[in-house]
Amino acid sequence: MPALNNPSDPFSDEYGKNVLLSELVNYWLREKIAPDGLVVLLTKTAAPYEAGFRIYRVDSNIGLTTEYDSDVRSAVTTAFPGCSPIRVAVPPKSRDIITITGAGSDRIAVHRYGIDRSLSLLQDKNGYGVPTFMNFNSNGTDAYITNTVASPNVVSRLIRDSTSGGFTVNNGTNYPFGIGCAPVSLRTSSKDDIVFAVNAALSPIGINVFKNTGSNSGIVVSGSPFGTADNPSQHNNLCLSEANNLIYMTSNNATNPIYGYRYDSNGNMTLLPSSPFSPDSGYSSGASSTDNFSTSMAIDPDGKYLAHLYQVGGSYFIRLLSIDGTSGNLTQTDQKLSVGNAPKMMEWDGSGKFIYLVSDTGGTTNNYQLEYFKFSSDGKLIRGVNSPIIVSPMTNGYSPRHVKAIQRYYQ
Repeated sequence: MPALNNPSDPFSDEYGKNVLLSELVNYWLREKIAPDGLVVLLTKTAAPYEAGFRIYRVDSNIGLTTEYDSDVRSAVTTAFPGCSPIRVAVPPKSRDIITITGAGSDRIAVHRYGIDRSLSLLQDKNGYGVPTFMNFNSNGTDAYITNTVASPNVVSRLIRDSTSGGFTVNNGTNYPFGIGCAPVSLRTSSKDDIVFAVNAALSPIGINVFKNTGSNSGIVVSGSPFGTADNPSQHNNLCLSEANNLIYMTSNNATNPIYGYRYDSNGNMTLLPSSPFSPDSGYSSGASSTDNFSTSMAIDPDGKYLAHLYQVGGSYFIRLLSIDGTSGNLTQTDQKLSVGNAPKMMEWDGSGKFIYLVSDTGGTTNNYQLEYFKFSSDGKLIRGVNSPIIVSPMTNGYSPRHVKAIQRYYQ
């Protein structure tokens, strides 16, 4: 007999009530967020040298469109956009666009994208070391950056003023904390106030875990970094299912590249018994591009599905894997679609409705393009009606460096 009032028993009434409540909350949150744009960071490495970003407009029903707003300027080391910007970030519940300008300038620039689609530059300064990745708490007020000027590399903490959009360093007592060398991914769990960072070079290699224990204090979790039998791949692929305390990453394993862990509220990690997992019985390689530690695996906002880009022979695919919240196991679904050449920079937007990625046409046309897929709550993927959208010729044109979805929020 099930324990009727035991919320941990999948057969109990209490468990069923909690699942129903969770579904209602997720539905309510989805209705408060609508997809609105896709920020595409660009560089042009042929004269005239330029950099910056475009914001491709997104229709909440049909998806990506060819219309865009932009701030693309002459490349310069002393101000936005730098010469080789590497990443953009969008804080939760915000329409601010943060650009990390990369080598030679190492600035953090902040634009605000208005509901009227206006763009204003709020901050453009350095003084943060050599930032490479940025992530946030759920309110978007605490920001974490990887800083590769330090040896070993570290994660530092910034405070973001949500009104002005500006950042100030606030390391408190226990920041920055060391993470080895060559960080490739950075994520946060706001529910448990934990920071995760993957480093992929020089021992020890693995998932570094830091638990915040107060507003200005924290500890490196015992056993960190948590390693696997196979080194992490050179991708920004750390994925969290916060509701189930599950975390996944990709490795260099030739047949089963996806490792999964369960973590507790203190950040202690346990490798899932059935890990590692494979996206396809014919799997031959991950997405070929590691350009700028590109993303080739993403999780939906509800934490029920994992999307993975990979290669079988000479063809590329995107596939959905379902997540079992109890065991953490990944199961291949029948949602497997072909994508263009050298797919990279995958992004699942915050509403959960669309998955975006960058690929190229190769051959005689040789263009960079944006592809996208519409996702339904029953786990189906449909190729977008406007997909693909050409971005630029690969020769002497604009090269995509990173993409990030931006949402419209309703009260």
